[in-house]
Amino acid sequence: MNISRFFGATNREAMRQVRLALGPDALIISNKRVNGGVEILATDQTSLPDADAGAAPAQPSPAPQPARSAPLRAPAPHAEAGRHPPGADLMGAIDELKGSLETRIDELLWGSQLRRSPQAVMLFQSLLRFGFSTALLRAMLKHMPEQAGARAALQWARNELVRHLPVLESEDALWQPGLALALVGPTGVGKTTTVAKLAARCVRRAGPGSLVLVTTDTYRIGAHEQLKIYGQMLRVPVHVVQDVHEMRRVMQTVRPDQTLLIDNVGISQRDRYIHEQAALLAGAGRQVERLLVLNAVSHGDTLDEVARSYAGDGGTPLRGCIVSKIDEASRLGAALDTAIRYKLPIHYVSNGQKVPENLLFLSAADLVDRALTTAQSNRTLYAPSEADLAALLSMTQPADSPDAAAERRRQQILLPQLLTGSAQGDALGMDQLRSAVALQDEDPVLSEAYDLWRSRAAGDLPPAAEAIEHLRRIAHGGLDETGQALVVHARQSLDWQGRRGAWLGAAWFDGQGRPLAVGSQQAGLADGWHTPQGARLTAPSAADALLGQIEVETGDAPAAVLHVFEGGSQTLLRALSAGGRHWLTACSPRARIFLDDEPCVLSAAVQPLMFQSLDAQAFWPLLSVAGLEDARPAWWAAAGRAELRARGEPALPVRIFSLRAVDSRDGRLLRAWYAVAGMAAEPDLMRISRALILRQECHAAWRQAAPLLAAAGREPLIDRAVFAAQMGLAAWRLARDPALVPAARVAARMLGAADRLASRQSHAGLLKLYALKELLAD
Repeated sequence: MNISRFFGATNREAMRQVRLALGPDALIISNKRVNGGVEILATDQTSLPDADAGAAPAQPSPAPQPARSAPLRAPAPHAEAGRHPPGADLMGAIDELKGSLETRIDELLWGSQLRRSPQAVMLFQSLLRFGFSTALLRAMLKHMPEQAGARAALQWARNELVRHLPVLESEDALWQPGLALALVGPTGVGKTTTVAKLAARCVRRAGPGSLVLVTTDTYRIGAHEQLKIYGQMLRVPVHVVQDVHEMRRVMQTVRPDQTLLIDNVGISQRDRYIHEQAALLAGAGRQVERLLVLNAVSHGDTLDEVARSYAGDGGTPLRGCIVSKIDEASRLGAALDTAIRYKLPIHYVSNGQKVPENLLFLSAADLVDRALTTAQSNRTLYAPSEADLAALLSMTQPADSPDAAAERRRQQILLPQLLTGSAQGDALGMDQLRSAVALQDEDPVLSEAYDLWRSRAAGDLPPAAEAIEHLRRIAHGGLDETGQALVVHARQSLDWQGRRGAWLGAAWFDGQGRPLAVGSQQAGLADGWHTPQGARLTAPSAADALLGQIEVETGDAPAAVLHVFEGGSQTLLRALSAGGRHWLTACSPRARIFLDDEPCVLSAAVQPLMFQSLDAQAFWPLLSVAGLEDARPAWWAAAGRAELRARGEPALPVRIFSLRAVDSRDGRLLRAWYAVAGMAAEPDLMRISRALILRQECHAAWRQAAPLLAAAGREPLIDRAVFAAQMGLAAWRLARDPALVPAARVAARMLGAADRLASRQSHAGLLKLYALKELLAD
């Protein structure tokens, strides 16, 4: 076989020579850049020896060679290999060489991307720490936007994982009449317990007469007895089978409408019996669907080996998988990674030994969010640290191509002038614009609002229940080390497409008063009351609506939550106290209370209290009281105890609070706030003071966001309410947070205003920043 060398100044020129000399079916052996151009080694496939002939190949007529090509003779095979057809050996060597070259080229491209994008390096390291494989990450990160900030890159990765993670569409898609389902997998992954959990679900859906249990596990001591105990508890028959003949006999006794669940003996992925088990299920005389049970505790390489072995065992194709023992796993990424790469839809996840409750049906978003949750331990022994990657990678930037340099000049000169409408030297610089985009990418409130804004622009605004669940996880993950949380509830009027109504929303803040994300939203019109869980014809009372919202937000909170609202009947306050809830309600100074068994108003009750000075710097700079931004007041607060009384009810002990803003120059009272709290609330004056002002500011933010809710659109009311609430929270944060001042200044300049972004401009400025991000991304 002749191997020819072709050389050209460019790859196109070298390939043109190959086609002229060897035709369109030429076999490219190598393609590499050398000094002065590109070198290609190629051969004519028709000149390859006939591997089946076992004889010396006939020499083809020489093909015309271009002037720059030099034929290379392949080395003769080793003498000991003469008994084998030399053309088979040569093709194997060529394929091996070709694969090696393709791998090398892929490595070079991957390394080049990492050098261009430090964020890709950081994201690569972060996702490795969560248990994802290098194979999946390399395939995914090739498509990552190079200009994304750290948080935006992680959010992009989350969305990609959610988009590609296969999950069961709904439980109804699994539990069809006549289902025959077998769980397979290595020993010790929890198949028998999982079968019991599935059996309980089936019985709950259709009764005990709808189910038959089968086990092939006759190897482990007491294995089938364990399943029989579950069967007795559920009142369903259990059969033990040892071979395909017994399996077929059992199948003949099962009605076509009955569900059959099969528990199988655990088999190592390296055991030859894995093929026999696959044949047993395939020969059962009835279509048996197989689910692979993946142990979340296992190492990623082990899970990959398990999935590869069971997917190629010769049996019916795997329908999907069940991920077990997620309660014991420090990281969930490896299991999700395996499901993605082997295209195994996740049906359920098991989070404990309890039957039947420890079996969860989760969406792709839920699974990915759980996988991206910070591990319990910060020690990561099996993933490279930032220092490791820094030592392995050269961060030198390659020289720009002429086209890239021209594009950069265009962006640096034309884009800032276009956005600011000025060419007089006062335009924003490109660095300022990119910095503004990076700041909003790194801020969780702004970036989550951006995702909703972009989804709505694409006509794909997520359902309220899904969006709120995701935002609530963001809020829970954003709590500081104190674990304290505030949830502010605000109610205001609503104008929805010309109809009047009411809007009740919640928002999460950490212990320092930093906004995290919005929570539950409710909205009511004359035709019904709308919540993320659905709509009802009649609206609940204001107290019942607020009580329900508080219970929802308290349900899975990771720490004690202080719920902050305004007003509230004694019935509501007593219900919250009876439930052990931490609550704080802003009250009128004329609210009626009892002090020392005597009735009085709240403003009079706080007069004899000892007021304490609060450090003005301790008020997180986001907080500013309407009309007092420039006053720089001194802050004083006091707390005491009192009672609420109602006819026929026992006295309810409460705490009373007063916060005062005093002019530091003349001692004049600028403003005062009053509140009542349950006894479960901690009497922390600074925390209570922040909470009072947060409630007022949050209410104002959503009042400014109301036009977004009232704007024309086709989304359901409650879906739009979640969008408007998060946008309002983001706009308020943009205007208030000192850390976002550079971004707010850019937004103000794009609006043609001074460097300071006024509160009334915050929503317009936020939309400008989002448009800027889209423009720079393009």
